[in-house]
Amino acid sequence: MRITWIGGWGIAPESMRPLAEKYFPQSEHTFLAPTKQAIEELAKSRPQDIIVAWSFGAWRLLEVASRGVESTGMVLLFAPFVAFPSEAGLGGKCSTTQVKFLRRWLQREPLAALADFCKRAQIPSTLTSSDSTSPYALDDLLEGLDRLGEDASPALREFAARGLPRNWQAFVGDHDPLLDGAAVCRSLPGCVLLRGFGHAIADLLAASQAK
Repeated sequence: MRITWIGGWGIAPESMRPLAEKYFPQSEHTFLAPTKQAIEELAKSRPQDIIVAWSFGAWRLLEVASRGVESTGMVLLFAPFVAFPSEAGLGGKCSTTQVKFLRRWLQREPLAALADFCKRAQIPSTLTSSDSTSPYALDDLLEGLDRLGEDASPALREFAARGLPRNWQAFVGDHDPLLDGAAVCRSLPGCVLLRGFGHAIADLLAASQAK
């Protein structure tokens, strides 16, 4: 079985390998950063049996699907959102101003900005004290923040409002520090609200497997 994992913003893709090997030990795994190029290449590749996408990675998958790119295998979304800024009214808790502040900080002190983001999101940082570079290219991190600071396109809003395709599942926690889980579920019909869980993919994946 071929499984592709698309990570969250600012997170090293390989950090998901322990989860992959725990829950799908006999499968072939690919780990991608949530970059525009990675998603475009995935769309052109041979079909995957499962795509697991988390946070900004889930947004990337929703966005490309809204432009007509179909996934034939199973799609699992964790902590998804249709638009990240709170001004969009689709479940994001962070304002556009906060996203822009993080972008400026990232340009000055990338490792400090990334560590602070993980702390606020209440997710494990994939950086260590010896790291001198970001988990993936700085230009891709900055482009990601540009997308995170935007409202959803009309096409994405319409795609989400129709509800999840039959081969998709989505899960969001009601204790997520970045997302209002109930609002996310309203904007993305079919998304399941997991009680007592936050933003971390390890917790959300475990809870979804228990369903």
